[in-house]
Amino acid sequence: MSQSPAPVAGPSNHGAAPRTDPNLLRQFVMEYLQSHGFDKALAMFQQGIADQGGADGAENHADGEEEPTAGGGARRSSAGGAGKEAIFRAPGPVPLESNVKRNIPQAQAISASTMSDRITPEFEAQARYIIEQLQKKVEASAAQGGEVDGDDGMKELKDGTGNQESLLDSSDRVEGYSRYTRWVDNGLEMWKAELETLSFPLFVHTFLELIQFEFLKTARDFFQKHHAQHQLVHPQEISTLASISTPDHVLANPFCQRMLADKYVIPLSRNPNDLLLQWLSGAGLDEEWEAGLHSSAGRAKEAIKGIVFTNITITVTYTSEPLDEIVIASKSGLIGSALPSNMPIGDFHTATSLKLGPPPMTDKLKEQVARTLQDESADAPNGDASPERSGSALPHGQPNGHDANGDVEMTSPSRDGPTESQGVAPLVREIKLEPDADLDPDLISPEESETHPPIPAVFRIPDLKREVEAIRDKRKMIRLGLGAVDGKVGNSSSTVLPSVVAFTLFDHGESASSVEFSRDSSMLGVGSSESCVRLWSLKGEKLKGTSVDPLDGSMVEDEGLPMRKLVGHSGPVYSLSFDPVYGSAAPPSTLLSSSQDGTVRLWSLDTYSNLVVYRGHGRDPVWDVEWGPMGVYFATASRDRTARLWSSDRVTPLRMYTGHLSDVNCVKFHPNSLYLATGSNDASCRLWDVQRGACVRLFLGHSDAVTTMAISPDGKTLASAGLDCSIWLWDLGSSRPIKKMTGHKAPVQSLSFSAESSVLVSGGLDSTVRCWDVRSAGGERQTGGEGMFVGDGKRLGGGTTSGMDEQGSLPMGPGSGSWDDGQYTADLLSTFPTKRTPILKTHYTPRNLCMVAGSFIPPSVGVKSQNQVAEVQ
Repeated sequence: MSQSPAPVAGPSNHGAAPRTDPNLLRQFVMEYLQSHGFDKALAMFQQGIADQGGADGAENHADGEEEPTAGGGARRSSAGGAGKEAIFRAPGPVPLESNVKRNIPQAQAISASTMSDRITPEFEAQARYIIEQLQKKVEASAAQGGEVDGDDGMKELKDGTGNQESLLDSSDRVEGYSRYTRWVDNGLEMWKAELETLSFPLFVHTFLELIQFEFLKTARDFFQKHHAQHQLVHPQEISTLASISTPDHVLANPFCQRMLADKYVIPLSRNPNDLLLQWLSGAGLDEEWEAGLHSSAGRAKEAIKGIVFTNITITVTYTSEPLDEIVIASKSGLIGSALPSNMPIGDFHTATSLKLGPPPMTDKLKEQVARTLQDESADAPNGDASPERSGSALPHGQPNGHDANGDVEMTSPSRDGPTESQGVAPLVREIKLEPDADLDPDLISPEESETHPPIPAVFRIPDLKREVEAIRDKRKMIRLGLGAVDGKVGNSSSTVLPSVVAFTLFDHGESASSVEFSRDSSMLGVGSSESCVRLWSLKGEKLKGTSVDPLDGSMVEDEGLPMRKLVGHSGPVYSLSFDPVYGSAAPPSTLLSSSQDGTVRLWSLDTYSNLVVYRGHGRDPVWDVEWGPMGVYFATASRDRTARLWSSDRVTPLRMYTGHLSDVNCVKFHPNSLYLATGSNDASCRLWDVQRGACVRLFLGHSDAVTTMAISPDGKTLASAGLDCSIWLWDLGSSRPIKKMTGHKAPVQSLSFSAESSVLVSGGLDSTVRCWDVRSAGGERQTGGEGMFVGDGKRLGGGTTSGMDEQGSLPMGPGSGSWDDGQYTADLLSTFPTKRTPILKTHYTPRNLCMVAGSFIPPSVGVKSQNQVAEVQ
């Protein structure tokens, strides 16, 4: 071994060097091994050539193409020589699967005799690289104490994809990716968005192949050079690949194994697909023929072909119109591993029809609701029982137009009801029609026995109170959005925006980990990183607790405290949920909390004590918990990649929903309780059948983790948002994306729909509350328009923003920029900025008052000291 020259670190960049004769290369290698005494390596090499020659000879004999050689035996014709050439330099030519019908064989073959007399430095570099690989095999086997026989050595030289690529020059792979990206950049702008989607799987597979074949330095340089162009759309994947540096890392990483095992789906319209096939065939109109392995460009394209036809599935939409970015994002990715069954995603979404209508109401409950409202209207002054006045004029005998909850009458300008007494009949008609006024007739409602829990034949008092209050809320609800006054959708002059009430938590710092409002908006709960829950009354009342008198066993009520503290968890409290049994009719009686300690606790709001502890996620944190719309059942989301369904009367879960590939961050029940939506760190959302535990819809499009969701009250739309700072709207029935809304500059923490599902409000870590028009088409903001509303009533985009310059830059500290100097879509109605309060929770009351809450973050000590120094100077 000491007589051998210094081994070459790797194959050199041969660029446009002339292609060498494979027979001459093999002869050169054998002479070198023999002259230097590498007997084992020589035996391995000769056995491999003999075995392959026998296989090729048998095939050529069948085709009548066997030719004698000078040394005896047989060799293939020029086309066969090119096939053997691939053993050392590139994978075998990949057929275009009949998509490209070209017949230029003379361009794919080259005579070996034209280079037989040339021993160039490039030739020697190739030979030394092969020798180095053989030496490594022999030394590795010797270190393990095993003998190397011809069959084992041949395993690395057989004509297969992996074996060919083990001796492939890394420059061909890198050059192939570079050539593809240059071709896309120089192409037509209208097709660039679709063709750029293909560059990400090409980037990943090129990087992984370089790592697997131990071109480690080349792989690292390739990653550093090209990863920035994928960072914005694929931040999680790029972060994962940044930690990959050895073949062992590839084997241990789940994302890498998914990329290697599954095919990456890319949607293309007809024209980009034709352009791609034309480029892969090397038959461009403005370039020379580049197919085959005899040129650098041809070998580079062969490397790209191997990835495209082996690891990528292209779904062609036969339309001449380019696909928009929303369709591309929702239909691309590793869809096969994300689906619970092996079927196309389109067939999966149509396999199950959904019942998205509202839950039914029994006839007895309807009669009692009508009777209750009739009795209330009879007590109104002057016998006024009109639908508009019956719910607002002195109900329960409260003076000054206030109801029992202290609410004043709030009527929409577009609703002009009758003003004279109509008796009982109009009241009954209003009760039947008012709840169903906005109901889509195409929606299918569940049966009474299908809800969770099933609707009882005999209604309860809480059910009656909840439904009566729902009628009152609907009458007093203010309709929001564009055209809410004159009924013309898209008329910005008649836009009705919600009133926003912001609750700021002081002296919490960053310890407030979750915030929740009760359904009747009477209580505020805050979960803390200090493992406790704090409760406040939003009515300014003291929270009175009850306890049992130890002497006589009677219930005793204390004087009350302005704030109650619930202690029991041993880790930060990540989510809270008030029970919905009474709806907006009365304060809740119980509270659920989930924590990092892996437990969910049920608290009594009468005694302010812990009632039950639910354990089922092991030691994994429980990120989210939510009551079902009818109580009794609740759902949890955890780091163990599952969501679970629980019943409040059992300490073990009833259902487990598995399928996400990473943490499940949030859960949300459908209003009719039949379905459960989940959002995950794998950048996807799923809709589950609560009873069967099966996934019925899959929503793909986000580029980062999904952290919050909301389902519209009408049951038709799902909104999702997360770390990518964008909000997606989805149609639940078809799982198609409706639109993508952008404007936030930091992750979105909370979403909430208005009562009539026309306006969506979002709160983010950029310290802003933003209102979005759900029913508009959206899209990029048009320049020269009227602009967008800001919290103080001014507009941006159509006039000066000098009035906003003094508010400071986002999110912390003074500055001269405006709050909305960035890009946002046309459906952004309004932005309500705060100073230093990242929004943790948004909430709509049934009457469309918007409530938000966040924790104030004071300036750091360093900022204060810098300001003080500046003032002294």
